[in-house]
Amino acid sequence: MNKKGYKLTKHAIKRMRDRNISINEVEKVMADPDIVYPGKRGEMNIIKQVKKDKKIRIVCIEEKMIKIIITAIVVNQIKGVINEHWNW
Repeated sequence: MNKKGYKLTKHAIKRMRDRNISINEVEKVMADPDIVYPGKRGEMNIIKQVKKDKKIRIVCIEEKMIKIIITAIVVNQIKGVINEHWNW
């Protein structure tokens, strides 16, 4: 864990490498998200536009006041209800 209140799983680190997502971008998402919404299985989805052409979605769970990041995804288009409420 780090002092920012979250930790990365091995899977999240691998996906970050695979998807060219930096730790700095993950920190931006976690520090100041644009959207936060619950997942279907109790996870939390956190989204932020980190660059003009790059949005990142972090999927995490919370255990004992610590967010455990499960994966990180580059979002090209947000679908469904969220898109109706945000002009992306």
